Amino acid sequence: MKQFLKTYQFSLILLGSMILGGIIGAVWGEGALVLKPVADTFINLLYCSVVPLIFVSLVSSISSTKNVKKLGKILIVMLIIYLLSGAFASIFMIGVSAIFDPAQGADIVMNKTVDDLAVNANILEMFTVSDFTLLWSRNNLMALIIAAILFGISLISIGEKGKPVVTFFKALSEVILKLISIVMYAAPIGLGCFFAMLIGEHGKAIAGPLSRALIVFLFASIVYFVLSNTLFAFIGGGRLGIRKFWRTSVTPALSALGTCSSAACIPANLIAAKDIGISDEVADITIPMGANLHKDGACLITILKIAFMCSVFNINLFTPSNMITAVVISVVASTVMGAIPSGGFVGEIFILSAFGFPSISVPIMVLIGTITDAPATAINVTGDTGAAMIVERFIEGKEWIKNKKESSVENI
Repeated sequence: MKQFLKTYQFSLILLGSMILGGIIGAVWGEGALVLKPVADTFINLLYCSVVPLIFVSLVSSISSTKNVKKLGKILIVMLIIYLLSGAFASIFMIGVSAIFDPAQGADIVMNKTVDDLAVNANILEMFTVSDFTLLWSRNNLMALIIAAILFGISLISIGEKGKPVVTFFKALSEVILKLISIVMYAAPIGLGCFFAMLIGEHGKAIAGPLSRALIVFLFASIVYFVLSNTLFAFIGGGRLGIRKFWRTSVTPALSALGTCSSAACIPANLIAAKDIGISDEVADITIPMGANLHKDGACLITILKIAFMCSVFNINLFTPSNMITAVVISVVASTVMGAIPSGGFVGEIFILSAFGFPSISVPIMVLIGTITDAPATAINVTGDTGAAMIVERFIEGKEWIKNKKESSVENI
């Protein structure tokens, strides 16, 4: 018991603060929004740490690789895993929706409209920015990642001349990680306030006509969370990988539930990945890119929206063509919706275009996305670590996790 408390002490504190926040939100209702300044202070500290962390850690790990071919292999394996994982999540949710109709018994009055459905759907724009200063915004993380990769490759290419810069970035990476560990001391208060706001603001919707959809999603997300993460950890590291994964995943998962932001969880997720034994060159690439491109939870939400609206408008989702369309939409939308500027309505636009739903259905889909965001973000975040374990196996071999453990013992 003493070892258990030592291992999970901080996670238990986080969980307790979030439960307390949920109770406060349920009792206080929308009045809990008064806690927003406290919650925003914590999340802003995290966001300000995320941007330099991504750039510095990526440059440091890539410049230490000294093997561009290995970097290319990491990126290719990573992207394949992300696509297969998203398709798997989408198919899983279609199966759940076939068994449990998320819109059954829902009495929906569609009297709200959306004034402007215009969206920037230029997918290529997420890889660049028009001005250097824009790189340092959390809204342009993919462009920052590309810039960091190119900078790291440039350091590799100049050889000995770049060593002082490499040394500087390694030291700076340690400083930023220490900074983040200090910021995380405020996590119990920040996440507790966030959870109070979430329950207080959306409690009526959760208990209203969308309650069945939420229950179906919670059931599906819990099953998928356990199933997918255990499977990914097993593929990546066998039984030892499963044990290491679940021992380190609690803090990132709770951070995701509290913040509903994959980007804000990058620091906690990087620490968890490295505690498992994933190399810096893999973790520093897959975790930040996964926050933008690997979103199984978003795939689940997109399928839920499609299934819900298909049921409302008496459209048969379960024809081969409709199911294939739904899977493609969910994977593509989950990849680009948070990565391109002004991409908030990308998922809804894709759904409307493919299934012909009226634009008046968008507010319902947005609300569904809002009340299911917390568990979906937890799936997104922890899934990045599982994917990183699989990438590590492809790069370092089947016994990588055992070799890492033996190496750690020898260094003691």
